[in-house]
Amino acid sequence: MGSDLQDIFKLAAKHFYKKYKKAGGSQAEIAEKLGITQSYVSAVMGGSKTASLELQNQIANILYGPFEEFLAVGRRIQKNLDPEQKEAPEPKEGVEKLIAELTYYVMDHQRIEKELSETKNFYEDIVQNLQSGVFVTDCDDIIFFANKTMVNIVGILPEKLLGVSCFFSQNEFPGLDAAEFLEKYKDAKESLTPLFYENVQVLTPGERKTYLSGWMIPNVVDGQYNGMTCTIRDTTRSQELTMLLSITLDNSPYAIGISKKRSEGGTHGTTYFTNKKMRQLFGQNATDYKNISIKESLDKCEKFIRNKKTWRKFLEQHAAKGTKGSLVIRHTNGKQYKWTSENLLDNDGKPWGRMAIVKEVGKGRRKEDR
Repeated sequence: MGSDLQDIFKLAAKHFYKKYKKAGGSQAEIAEKLGITQSYVSAVMGGSKTASLELQNQIANILYGPFEEFLAVGRRIQKNLDPEQKEAPEPKEGVEKLIAELTYYVMDHQRIEKELSETKNFYEDIVQNLQSGVFVTDCDDIIFFANKTMVNIVGILPEKLLGVSCFFSQNEFPGLDAAEFLEKYKDAKESLTPLFYENVQVLTPGERKTYLSGWMIPNVVDGQYNGMTCTIRDTTRSQELTMLLSITLDNSPYAIGISKKRSEGGTHGTTYFTNKKMRQLFGQNATDYKNISIKESLDKCEKFIRNKKTWRKFLEQHAAKGTKGSLVIRHTNGKQYKWTSENLLDNDGKPWGRMAIVKEVGKGRRKEDR
C-alpha cells in the first residue's frame, strides 16, 4: 500500500506541476517555500525519494490544494481516467473509512521509523569502525554506548562498559587508573563546553601505561548537562617518542628552545620546550616553560643578555621573514654565545614554530654571525 501511495502521489505531482510551471512557478520556488533543496523537491516529485506524509501534504497544497483531492487526481490518472473529471465519492461505512485512513497513516509512520532505523544503523556502523575509541554517557554519567575500538585502547570489552558509571569503582575494573582522565571529564561537565585533552595518562587493567588524547563533548539540553560523548585516541607511542626526544635534548651540550606558532600572523605564541642547558644558562631552572608565552620566555632571557636590543631586533627580523640566522650574544656571565634561530616546518611544509640553539663561542669573538 505504501508503494501504491507513492505512485499515486508522483502521478498527481507530475500532473499539477505542469500547470504550476505553466503559471510561472518552479521547483526552486517550491523548495524555497518549504525550506529544503531543489534537488530534494525534484527527487520527491519524481518518485526517487520517499517523503514524509507531512511534506507530501505541503507540496500538494502548493501545487493544488487539499491533499485528498490531490491524491484523487493521481488515482484517476493511475486508472487511465480523465484527471479533471470529478467523481462522486464512493460511500463508505464509518468504520471502513476510519480503517482506511488509519492504515494510510500507519504505513507512513512505519516508513519513517524504518528510515530512522536505517540512518541510525548507518552512523553507528561508522562510529563502530573508527580507529578512535568512542563512548557516550547519559545525564547520570552512565555509559550507554561504547564502540569496539575501546577494547584495543583500554583493554575492556565494550559490552562490559555498558551500564557502568564512568566514575567506576576498583571492584568493577581492578587495576584501571583513569584519575587524570576523569578530572578532564569533570572539567568538561562543569563548563558545558567541548574540551580537548592531550596525552592524559591512564593505567589499564592489564597494568599498561597509556597516554590518551581526544575530545570530551557535553550534550547540553536546555542549558542543562545531559551526558557526554568522549573520543579516545591512543597516543602512547607518540608520547614515548616525545619523552625520549626530550631526554635526548636535555642532555645536549647546547642550549635548545622550541616555540610553537600561534597564528599565521608570525607571532610564536607559546614556549613548547626548553632543555636543561637553556634553563640553566638563563637562570630559569624553576620555570615551567610550557605554561608561559614566548614573550614571557624572551623577557626572562633578556635579563642575561648584554646586547639585548640587537638580540631583540635579530629575533624579530628573522621570525617575521621565517629565515634562519645567527647572532653572537654577550652573556652576563662574561661569556659569548652564538644564538641560531630557524623555522620548524610541519608535514605540509608550513611553519609550525621556531627553534633556537645557543652554543658557547671562543673568547674575544665579537663579530656577529648572521
